[in-house]
Parts: sequence; structure tokens; C-alpha cells
Amino acid sequence: MRLGSKAKLTIAVGLTSASAFLALGVRELRNASAATVQGQAAPVRVAAPVLLVRAARAIRTGETITAAMIRNAPGDPTRYPYAATSAEVVGKVATRDIGLHALIARDAVGMESKLAIRVPMGMRAISIDTTAEIAVAGLIRPGDRVDVQVVYPGADAISGARGSGRSRAQALLQMVQVLAVGEVVVGTQQASGANGGVEGALSSPPPPARTVTLALTPEQVSILSLAKNIGALTLSLRNPADSAQVAVAVAASAGVEPVAAPAPMPVATAPAPRATARPAPHAIELVVGSRRETIYSGSGAK
Repeated sequence: MRLGSKAKLTIAVGLTSASAFLALGVRELRNASAATVQGQAAPVRVAAPVLLVRAARAIRTGETITAAMIRNAPGDPTRYPYAATSAEVVGKVATRDIGLHALIARDAVGMESKLAIRVPMGMRAISIDTTAEIAVAGLIRPGDRVDVQVVYPGADAISGARGSGRSRAQALLQMVQVLAVGEVVVGTQQASGANGGVEGALSSPPPPARTVTLALTPEQVSILSLAKNIGALTLSLRNPADSAQVAVAVAASAGVEPVAAPAPMPVATAPAPRATARPAPHAIELVVGSRRETIYSGSGAK
């Protein structure tokens, strides 16, 4: 049986179409297999949440932010673009008040080196002249807590100005915050030798500071101002975890109370003899008629 030309043409077209569909199917199967293998080899990565920082307590203007004052909280930086991370706030000073549990904004903190903004609200900054003996061999640093003692020199003082009675020493102020040592303000880095390492070890140490600046209440400022004008001040360093207020003790020098030297008694002197007034001499005059002649002039000689 012979096929006509039309039948042969139809069969050829069908075979061609089937071959084309078969080729397309095989290609799609290969693409699907490759996509499956690639999907299994490269798992989808989930982005780690960004940890923003919130205030664990209310922070006041001028406070230096520490790790204990903040808490990390996961957040979306696209939703809170102003919020800072812990690395951006620890060690910096609050330039405005920050409420409890509030996200800390980047513009709410800064590396402010001015002393005024670091003075706690309601407090005052006052500086005292120091030496290595007064300032614990120069080991006091900004942020430390110190006690202030005063020595009132008496008549038994071995040097300096002396007062009356025995010398006395007493604890004047306790748990006083050090705001600055020399020009190094609390919360800022020391100019040289403060970072340690090879560079810090090779650099020369900074000269000892001549002043220590303390944070005091207005009443304490008056007490300290009076004490340093009539006595000698000494600072004692405290452990930062020791906040005990001890009873104020007064120590006095041993021995008998020095007695002031009596005032010299005035020397009695005999009054100078007064010159006795001699009676005025009387002259004797002889009068004869209109003649007058002095016969005794009062000199004792005729």
C-alpha cells in the first residue's frame, strides 16, 4: 500500500513536532534538576538581628554611660535609624536626659571633654592643689571616689603655720567623686601613656597633676573652702564598691595640751623723782626819798 504525498507530509510534520517537544521536555527536566541541586547546596541565610541599646535606668545629662546603665534589645535599624548600639554609647556622656527603657539616640551622647557638662546636677566642681603625698602618690584617676581629711595644726606642729593647743585631724568629707585630675576629665582618655601597649610603654609618662577637681554639694564647697584655708588637706582612695559612711573620728596629737607662753609681766619701774620747786627768791630794796637801791637781789649772795 502506497502512501500518498499528503500522508507522507503529515507523518513527517508529526515526527518533527514530536522530536521538538521531546527535546524541550528533556531540557526543562535538566534545568529543574540543576535548580534543585543548587538550592540544596546554598541554603538561605537569615540576617542576624541588630542589637540596639535601651536605657536600663533614667540617665541624666552629664552622666558617663557605663555597661550597667544600658540593655541590648533587638531592633530594626530601618525603622529606628537614629538608635545607637552599645559600642556607640559606652564611655560617652549623655548630652540630654534619657528616659527609662528609651532607645538611646546617637545624638544624645558624645565625647564631650568639657568639665561643666560632666558635673552632676545639683553639684559643684572645686579644685584643690595637690602633691604626691596628698593625692595617694598621684594614683588617683578621674571617676575614683575619695575621702577628704583635714589636719588643723596646733602649737606642737613641726612645720608650717601653728595655732594654739594640740594639732587635730578629722575626716571632713566621704565618698567624694573625682571629676578631673589636672586637665584629664572623667570619661576622656589620658593624653599619653594611658592606652598601654608598646606605644604607651615607650612614650614618656605625663607629668604629675597639680590639682584634683571634686564634685561637691554647695554646703560641702563651703566646708572644704574653710578647711583648706586653716588646715592641710589629704585625700584617701576608696574601693569603688565600698560606699559605707563611717563615723567621723577626730584624732589629736599625744601629750599634754600645750600651754601658751604667759605674757611677760610688766617690769615695775620707780617713778622718776620730780624736781622740787624752789621758792621764788625775794629781793630787798632800800628806798630813801626818791632814791631806790637794791641791797639783796635774791641770789643768796649779798
